Amino acid sequence: MKNTLIHKYCLCFICILLFYFTTSAQQYEEMSFSELKHVITHTEDHLNSISRVNSMRIIETIIDISEKFNSNQEYYLKGSSYNLLGKIHFSTKEYEEALRNYKIADLFIKKLDGLPELKVDINNNIAMVYLNGFNKPGRALKRIKHIYENSDDLNTYSKHILELNLANIYIKTKRYKKAYKLLEKCKKYFSSNEQHASKLAITYTSFGEYYGFTNNYSRAIKYFEWAASIAETNQLFRQAMTIYKKYEDLLVRIGRPDKAYIILKKYTKHHQTALETEKLEANQYKKQLSVSEEKNTIETQKAQQSKTISIFTISLLLLCLILFCFFIYNHRKTKILGKSLALRNKQLKISKEKSDRLAAVKTKFISTVSHELRTPLYGVVGLSSILMERIKDEENHKFIKLMKFSADHLLNLINDVLQVTKMESYEIHLDESPYNIRNLADDIKNSFEYQADKNGNTLHLNFDPEIPDMLIGDSVRLSQVFINLISNANKFTKNGNIWLNFINPVITNNMVEITFEIKDDGRGIPLEKQELIFNKFSQADSKDHTTGTGLGLHIVKNLVNLHGGDIKIKSSPGKGSTFYFTISFEIDTTSEVNGISNESSNCIPISNTKDYNILVVEDNKINQIVTQNVLKTKGYSSEIADDGCIAIDMVKKKRYDLILMDLNMPNMGGMESTKIIRGFNTDVPIIALTASDTQDTVKIILNPESGFNDFLRKPYKNEEFFRKIESHITSTISKAS
Repeated sequence: MKNTLIHKYCLCFICILLFYFTTSAQQYEEMSFSELKHVITHTEDHLNSISRVNSMRIIETIIDISEKFNSNQEYYLKGSSYNLLGKIHFSTKEYEEALRNYKIADLFIKKLDGLPELKVDINNNIAMVYLNGFNKPGRALKRIKHIYENSDDLNTYSKHILELNLANIYIKTKRYKKAYKLLEKCKKYFSSNEQHASKLAITYTSFGEYYGFTNNYSRAIKYFEWAASIAETNQLFRQAMTIYKKYEDLLVRIGRPDKAYIILKKYTKHHQTALETEKLEANQYKKQLSVSEEKNTIETQKAQQSKTISIFTISLLLLCLILFCFFIYNHRKTKILGKSLALRNKQLKISKEKSDRLAAVKTKFISTVSHELRTPLYGVVGLSSILMERIKDEENHKFIKLMKFSADHLLNLINDVLQVTKMESYEIHLDESPYNIRNLADDIKNSFEYQADKNGNTLHLNFDPEIPDMLIGDSVRLSQVFINLISNANKFTKNGNIWLNFINPVITNNMVEITFEIKDDGRGIPLEKQELIFNKFSQADSKDHTTGTGLGLHIVKNLVNLHGGDIKIKSSPGKGSTFYFTISFEIDTTSEVNGISNESSNCIPISNTKDYNILVVEDNKINQIVTQNVLKTKGYSSEIADDGCIAIDMVKKKRYDLILMDLNMPNMGGMESTKIIRGFNTDVPIIALTASDTQDTVKIILNPESGFNDFLRKPYKNEEFFRKIESHITSTISKAS
């Protein structure tokens, strides 16, 4: 009895639905061609509000009744309808069905003349299926390029939409330069009109992916944040979700779980907002649909009032049922998502804590190793320099020179290892300051002429005159790249030529893109080794024991990537090697061409160094001897304090022209003693001497509250040592005068 009753209710429900669908079909049959076009457009614009089933029912009804019009109108309606069916299937990831409908739409539209915008939309949709559905970027690229190159009558907006899709395909196929040029064009166009906010957000998102894949993580993060800001400002919540998901993936990939956790929370927030907004739109649409059906029923069936009321009541019940089902589905989906997010948050929190512990241990290790290695090296390098000045007989001078060379070589190896460690810890950041790139090129060439001459090589500099002199960037890091590459070229070239080329400037607005080449005619690198040489501890010839640690090119690659470039190589055995890369710089329009610092313009030259007394605060006996003897070579007088406590007493009793303060000492370290000295003497220049190479130590020293005027890393070059001493002594004289 109970089963019979259920069957009756089901049969009644099916009859009601059939009646409702039949009534709707009759309604569309009475519409004109332009009205049906409007229905297709309205349905596409409100796909989130109209359910998927209702949207497909409307479109299939239009396909069925389109045959009553002439052939051109029929083909247009069918082409537009199948295109929209493809979009509905694409949104639910039914890619094969979407592709089938897009191709049917394409067949109908090909029979019509004109309609470039609709043709472009269909072909663009087919390309997106190949790209996102079947992971065939080659086929997607072929179709998009065909549309882009053969559609001369496109409006500007559609052309830029094509360029944006083409750029995304280039990113997926790793053609980054082509993608960058198209994205620049799209950014310029979409940012000029507030109506294109959605497309501008997509463009910035693509920029984020581009810089992420080219390892320029700081710019990638900026573009993701700009894209998210535009989406949030314009209440594009679904788009904001997509942006934050890609942003989170980048942060996880580069090892930033703390930031990724924050972005994941924003993703969750926008997911909830999107669901609530779509639910509200659905309710509003269904209310409008109910009102429209009510009016239509009153106008067309006045004679059957009682029947109309019954149908309307049943429609309301059906609407309530749909809303109830939607509520249940949404509730279950939200509950599952909540559990998933809670688990993900827990995992990210654990990863962040682990990452923080590892980072702290690594920083402490770097600081300890740096200090312990550089402190004895300071003694070896310093003493060997002093002995070279004092001992002039040929045999002993030769041995001392070899000892200094070995010490310098060991220092370079240690610097390379610490440099790589700092890169992996994200401690290296590019400085943004103006400098003269022409002077930089001349200095590099001059500094290597002696080394090149020893191997019988000639060093050539080619500097394109179109390159602006004053740029903004990090000249020190850029110099490191050239120094490593020229050192390598000189090492593997005998009695040949080495070229340093600054060429092919491309100036756009306030930016210049420069191509750099370091070329030699030495022994070359085999093709199978060319990809490996940029890896850590890798060498082109494993049997060659004179080539060093294998870290130089790894450091070069990381520094070039940090500038937003990508280093490449052209080489063959016996024909030399060419390393080349391209970097963009901001042109400095505020500085004059001279590019010379005014730092020393007010300084009085030191004529008699014997008149100046320097206090050396150092606990290591060897370092005391080295520092005093180095100062003596320039004629300076000096006194020694074994720790910070002794230094405080000496400064209270006697006037000193400058203090060289070591940081790590027994009884009292340099940091504490400097703060105490500043309590009663604010004039004497204090330069910190440290063997540590961590970013945290440098930040503490440069903090104005530390009391230090400057710092030097041990071991240092004598030229830099005396330059800093003279700079601070003369600036003190200048102030006093």
